[in-house]
Amino acid sequence: MTANTIRHSSGTQPFDDDPRAGAPKRRPAWLDWLDATDPGQMRLRMATEVVFAIGVVLAAEWLFVRATGALQVRIPAGAPAAVAAQLWTLNHALLVISLMLGAILALISGFGVGMFGTARAQLQLLLFLPLPLLAMLAVGLSVHVRVVSLALLAVVLAVGAYCRRFGPPGFMGGMLAFMGVFLGFFIQDYITLGDFGWLVAEVLIGAAGVIAVHFTLFRPRPEAGLRRMQRSYAARAHTVASDVAELYEATVCSAQYEPDPGEERRLQRQLLRLNETALLIDAQLNSPAAVPAGFSAAALHQRLFDAEAALSNVARFALALARRPLPQPVCALVTAALAGVRDADLPAVFDSAAAIRKFLEDGDPQRVLVNPDDRVLLHRFASSVTALGTGLHAFRLYPVDQPPDDVPAAEFQPQVATFGGWLPGSAFIAGAASQERGGTGLIERIRLAPYARIAIQMGVAVGAAIIVGDALSGRRFYWAVIAAFITFMGANTAGEQLRKGVFRVAGTIVGVLIGAVLAHLVGERVWLQVLVVLVSLFLGLYLFRVNYAFMTIGITVMVSQLYVELDEFSNNLLLLRLAETAVGAGVAMLTVLLVLPLHVGRVARVAARQQLEALGDLADRSLDRLADPASEAGSDLELRAAARRVDMAYQALVATVRPMRTPLFGRLAERIAGFMGTAVAARHYARNLLLDSSTRYADLDAGGIAALAEARHQLAESVGAVTAALAPASANGDAADRDGEGDGDPGPGGARDDSASVEQAAGRQVAGQYVRSASLFARVADALPDQSVTSRPQLALRDLQLLDGALAEAARWAGVPVTDLDTVLR
Repeated sequence: MTANTIRHSSGTQPFDDDPRAGAPKRRPAWLDWLDATDPGQMRLRMATEVVFAIGVVLAAEWLFVRATGALQVRIPAGAPAAVAAQLWTLNHALLVISLMLGAILALISGFGVGMFGTARAQLQLLLFLPLPLLAMLAVGLSVHVRVVSLALLAVVLAVGAYCRRFGPPGFMGGMLAFMGVFLGFFIQDYITLGDFGWLVAEVLIGAAGVIAVHFTLFRPRPEAGLRRMQRSYAARAHTVASDVAELYEATVCSAQYEPDPGEERRLQRQLLRLNETALLIDAQLNSPAAVPAGFSAAALHQRLFDAEAALSNVARFALALARRPLPQPVCALVTAALAGVRDADLPAVFDSAAAIRKFLEDGDPQRVLVNPDDRVLLHRFASSVTALGTGLHAFRLYPVDQPPDDVPAAEFQPQVATFGGWLPGSAFIAGAASQERGGTGLIERIRLAPYARIAIQMGVAVGAAIIVGDALSGRRFYWAVIAAFITFMGANTAGEQLRKGVFRVAGTIVGVLIGAVLAHLVGERVWLQVLVVLVSLFLGLYLFRVNYAFMTIGITVMVSQLYVELDEFSNNLLLLRLAETAVGAGVAMLTVLLVLPLHVGRVARVAARQQLEALGDLADRSLDRLADPASEAGSDLELRAAARRVDMAYQALVATVRPMRTPLFGRLAERIAGFMGTAVAARHYARNLLLDSSTRYADLDAGGIAALAEARHQLAESVGAVTAALAPASANGDAADRDGEGDGDPGPGGARDDSASVEQAAGRQVAGQYVRSASLFARVADALPDQSVTSRPQLALRDLQLLDGALAEAARWAGVPVTDLDTVLR
């Protein structure tokens, strides 16, 4: 699906365009870039809301203090200049404390409010969040023994981390509870419990400001959110279409028949981002308010899935064709089709696809395309282009009040779970891995709920950061505490936590340099200080999902301006901040490696297992459809639901292994890269199987039916052997032995044979091995009477053979021996 077409269909309502209206207006390139880099503009809206809310709260707190004299000390008339200056400095510090209370509440509330989709749930959260802040603020003000206060910081933070078991309210409440006791400890020299009423008023003013800003300017509007996400999907789809057209043309023109590896990797990343946006749209369809009048969620989901699969196939088959020395007329037809897809030119799309089919059907194309695989690839490319054009035509044609008859009316059940509006990444996988037994070591065998594990680690890390940071600076140790605390936020495995610690130190270094320069340039001009604070915070919030280092830079610049306002700024102070941050991050990194570590390899095994289980489920449901198109398990909605589970598992796998794809991991990184390559291929083959599995095999004889059942059973058994090898029960077995046996490279079409071949040929599974089933599916294909290699039944069986090959390769990378039966059965 290209950007212009979806953009044309996502104006006031999706799918409301008149096909006679002409070509859609092109949007400015910078808007396309904004939509493509920020799905649904979620980062932009969150950063804007938080910064705007902070600005409103700061203004409200300042007016409140000026109007009531809250916490201010009266300066006696005629007081000596020195005394008056001292009192003025105290009052200014108390004013800054008032402003900080409201700003911290606004900052954390802005992060948490997006975790709920309804206005009522969001209001309940915003009304709840001041309570843990105030409760622990009172505790922090009450404890005046330094050792007890420091110990209390670690205890409250650990308990707050444990409260993640109660979902987003517990997660956000735990953060604010820690901030409460933290602030109480540091302001107790200025404020007593007798002034607590003023603090309550200031916190409530902050909460009121956040609620007013959120529900006045940023209230949840599901349908508008869906339209924004559609625009992001459109922009990303246009990027994919443009990239594949340019890559194909550059490859064919160079006559090297090998696409540039860097550009091909870039295209794969764009396809992954396109799939991410499609999944986020599916998640939003869970809300009835997001679905436009006259359409069902099932209709939107089906069209989105089919269009995304078609565009993905166009890209895949175009790259495959680019690697083959095809005749010039064929290359010209492919180039014209890709140009039509890129430009959303439906006549060009259909004409090019028809010309390719005519080329295959007329005359004797085998004299031109000697390799039968070339014909299959060209046919599949033309079919994918036609499917994409058909989807685009449907988006333009159907009015809102007249849904098409072929759209299923069944209730749609989205398979996509999000956290704070985003895909959960490795969070769910890490949670499952945490509760499974790991390796052979005593610590690895400990199973804990994820919130319990993180609570223990965070308590140890913060406690150690307090000790080391206090030794470095008794007054500024809190920078080490915050660095250790932040390292655990949004990071689910030891690898992710290590990366975050490194990014925090790197961001602090850059932030110290920028902060020092801006502090000297801005000086004591308050309006410029406020502007720098808000801009730096906005940029940090907007870019923190790109790289956490940006958030650290923004916070460091903001802190620099804060110390200018408190008349405490110096370059040495910024260097001390860097040292304390390095201490806190270093302590946190050591903690995640030594205290109940959840190693990324352990989590990756769970992610790989869930990916293979999802692939096996989709293949099994597709085979149900092949055997009986009317079966409930093989219905369109059930098949697409299974495919979305595959997509979710793959997105989680990518997020999990990202910290491992580095040269530092050596052989492990190579194995991960190999497994990921085969996982990508298997996912594509399984999605194609879904699309090709709509034909009933009525003409099969009894032998063919039996062969299909045998092949299905063999594939399921082999996938089960790999998932069993990745299960916890195998973790303390002979993993090292399997690693040694699986290092051979028998090639994609053949593996080693052994003495069990006769039993395997009879369809029996050898324990702990992946037994190939491609030859069994080939027998079924041979049994089909008078079927062209490009017929739907043949293509579905080809998908199954390719899927078996990809799964076998994945088994090798997972250390599971593979036995090939092709030679035995032919």
